[in-house]
Amino acid sequence: NKLFLKEDKILIGVSGGADSVALLTLLHSLNYNICFAHCNFNLRGKESDEDELFVKRLSEIFNIECYIKSFDVKSFSKKNKISTQMAARELRYKWFEEIRKLTNSKYIAVAHHQDDDIETFFINLIRGTGIRGFLGMKSKKNSIVRPLLGFSRKDIEFYLKGVNQEYRIDSSNTDVKYLRNNIRHHLLPLLKDMNPSFDKTVINEIEYLNDVF
Repeated sequence: NKLFLKEDKILIGVSGGADSVALLTLLHSLNYNICFAHCNFNLRGKESDEDELFVKRLSEIFNIECYIKSFDVKSFSKKNKISTQMAARELRYKWFEEIRKLTNSKYIAVAHHQDDDIETFFINLIRGTGIRGFLGMKSKKNSIVRPLLGFSRKDIEFYLKGVNQEYRIDSSNTDVKYLRNNIRHHLLPLLKDMNPSFDKTVINEIEYLNDVF
């Protein structure tokens, strides 16, 4: 999709999970000029700290500059009267932009993929965001690029297994008190039972909407 050029420096957001580790591994194997950043949101205690240590080891293994910052998300969330997830998102992207400028990177690469796009579609449908909420994530928007948007979670895990690359598993991804997880673990499996190619159907619908709007 020509999201960036070979000579562009790219800052990658790396949580330690499968998606971001795959993105880091891919761009490194293709010899792109990259650095990466990790946010420790301190929301999962020891698990959050272990994610940070894992990312530090990746930096050493790949010999790539890495930036890490610790955040008090709960205080920011309470002060600004927003959800924890929204607070983490705001803090993350604001800091990523600061690091992008510090490192003279042209773009910030994040690891959203096809499954994220489908889940976001239903989040917007449930919350009611109007037509724009159904247009899906953009592979490129200002300084943000999403190189993995055309791939599924299964594609990503298959790739990581093929290159024997470890990654961290976020235990909060199974907590259905979060709407996204509820959609992922309850709604989507039900819809796939009705239509096994449901993922492709939704992605096609998003593309049709983008063509119209």
